[in-house]
Amino acid sequence: MKARKVDPSLRPFFASFADIGMKVTLLLMVAGRLGFETTSFIAIFSALAFAIGLALQGSLGNFASGVLILLFKPYKIGDIVAVEDKMGKVDEIQIFHTIIITPQGKKVIMPNGKMTEGAIENIQSDADVRADVEILVRDTTPITMLRLAAQNAVVQCPNRLTNKTPFVEIGGFGHENMKVIVGCWTIGEHYWDTYYLLHELVKNELDKAGIALARIE
Repeated sequence: MKARKVDPSLRPFFASFADIGMKVTLLLMVAGRLGFETTSFIAIFSALAFAIGLALQGSLGNFASGVLILLFKPYKIGDIVAVEDKMGKVDEIQIFHTIIITPQGKKVIMPNGKMTEGAIENIQSDADVRADVEILVRDTTPITMLRLAAQNAVVQCPNRLTNKTPFVEIGGFGHENMKVIVGCWTIGEHYWDTYYLLHELVKNELDKAGIALARIE
């Protein structure tokens, strides 16, 4: 499949499907060698498969969801997705499951049914995306000074998109404080690196400008 340049998202799916198919074929061949009537064996196997299918409706639903994922491609290998409370990079799309690797390196095996039954937040690996950092500062902080410090932090990000303007806006007010959103545009592949680095750069620039973070009360 690599030699024929098959879509990387399809390779694990076809591999796991072929694995199951070959095991079933091997079982039938062994039964024939041992003298069992394969036609009767196939009929018994079909009845068992039907009974098992009724018992495993959820798994069949996951299989159908896997087919839909591969057909409509709501996400692909390498994309960062958030489903329910799980977020990470798509590592494999299998027959029944999608494997996600979290930023902490944890492997999350999500049933395909869960991946298609609700909303999917998808950060495509090759798409433009904004990494946002939210900070709280005193409401007496001069806006011009704050904006300059935030912009200085964004321009230091090595993976930022130079054709997009840094995002610095006030996102709300609290008791003697205000929330500021600082955003840096990058591509999905570098989202996590940019997200974490931006926190450090913003803190450094605020310290240089003498701007203190406000306490959460």
